[in-house]
Amino acid sequence: MAPGFKSVILLLLLLLPCWQPAGAKEGKSTKKGKKGKQVVCPSQLSAEDLAQVPANSTSNILNRLMVSYDPRIRPNFQGIPVESKVNIFINSFGSIQETTMDYRVNIFLRQRWNDPRLRLPTDYKSEALTVDPKMFQCLWKPDLFFANEKNANFHDVTQDNILLFIFRNGDVLISMRLSVTLSCPLDLTLFPMDTQRCKMQLESFGYTTSDLVFMWQSDPVQMDEIALPQFDIKQEDIKYGNCTKYYQGTGYYTCVEVIFTLRRQVGFYLMGVYAPTLLIVVLSWLSFWINPDASAARVPLGILSVLSLSSESMLLASELPKVSYVKAIDIWLIACLLFGFSSLVEYAVVQVFLNSPKLIEEEKAKMATKEKALKEKEAKKPSNKTNNTVNGTGGTPIHVNTLQVVENRCKKVCTSKSDLRSNDFSIVGSLPRDFELSNFDCYGKPVEVTGALKSQNKTNKKPPPPKPVIPAAAKRIDLYARALFPFTFLFFNVVYWSVYL
Repeated sequence: MAPGFKSVILLLLLLLPCWQPAGAKEGKSTKKGKKGKQVVCPSQLSAEDLAQVPANSTSNILNRLMVSYDPRIRPNFQGIPVESKVNIFINSFGSIQETTMDYRVNIFLRQRWNDPRLRLPTDYKSEALTVDPKMFQCLWKPDLFFANEKNANFHDVTQDNILLFIFRNGDVLISMRLSVTLSCPLDLTLFPMDTQRCKMQLESFGYTTSDLVFMWQSDPVQMDEIALPQFDIKQEDIKYGNCTKYYQGTGYYTCVEVIFTLRRQVGFYLMGVYAPTLLIVVLSWLSFWINPDASAARVPLGILSVLSLSSESMLLASELPKVSYVKAIDIWLIACLLFGFSSLVEYAVVQVFLNSPKLIEEEKAKMATKEKALKEKEAKKPSNKTNNTVNGTGGTPIHVNTLQVVENRCKKVCTSKSDLRSNDFSIVGSLPRDFELSNFDCYGKPVEVTGALKSQNKTNKKPPPPKPVIPAAAKRIDLYARALFPFTFLFFNVVYWSVYL
């Protein structure tokens, strides 16, 4: 390879790191453009540039104020501290987030302080000079920050939302629009009947109290009527205070704070948590009125109540921070869960008594004793003389051989009582198909049958299935539970709402 060619390649390799595509330069310039153009302050202008401004113009007045102005030095340097008066107008107030324990506000932050270097000249006729917001960077300003701030941002649509006034006596008024997310430690002991107090602290970062002091203006916080989904906030509940702090090694730093009192509206939780869980508890009590041996109905009812209450508790816990103390709504849910679980335990106790052989034998003995006493009582009653008569009319015997017909249903009727004696039936019509001779006479009236006919009817009927023997103790437990559970739950409600409301 020729030496000249090698030298060309070496030269290209050395120039390659310095070469950038045109698109990359444009991209960088675009990014810088998003941040805004660099502001040139009057103190940075040359004498030729200042001489080109008309003498009687407002720009010339502003240039004369700022030409010797140094924004790096505070007003009254090495003198009395600068007093900055703070005022806030609340545009919107976001609801408190329980999980993150913070809230978001959109405000106009206003600061006013006096800078003797900015006193308007006597030839300027107005009382105040409205300055372009870009001049904000050319002035000294208090280094205010939000001490409990989590996130904050300025607004620049369509221009930077900054208002800047310079008054005749040298007062400077700055108003800027901010959206700030502030931390608010919550005490959820009384949740959801709680009242929260959230602070907004405005503190100086670099100037001690010997250089800068914050103070509230008259009517420090202003706001229109604000409607929050879960809280009530009122102007009269807002309090103000001083929170000047001491940091070891640097000294005291000025700080002012505003405290918002927010009272939670319990309506959402009454309809979404308290009412459903109360109905589930009442639903679990229905098992006390179901027959003790109907386990297929009572057990699913109790399990369904317990599972519903458990799922409601888990759903609510996912929406709240994991705190170590017990909240008011936790006490309610735990009590409802205990009542639902107790209804299951009650049925378990009923089953123990229901399947106790000893109690079953005792109940059978009681039932046998009662039946025996009932039979003895019936035997002592005088016998009825009309047992062998039809319809109690007397004198008309029952001819068994006549009544025992082949067909089970009567299709003939008799016209008189004499037909029974002569066995002569005249066909005059038909009775219903379910008309039985063994129970009724030919006139369709009930007849008491004794003797062989009665025993025959008994043998034709199937015996009913034996009823399960339920001990009286099992029934007694359900009877007590019907009164004890509602009364206990009512007493709990009285105590609960009197404490937390």
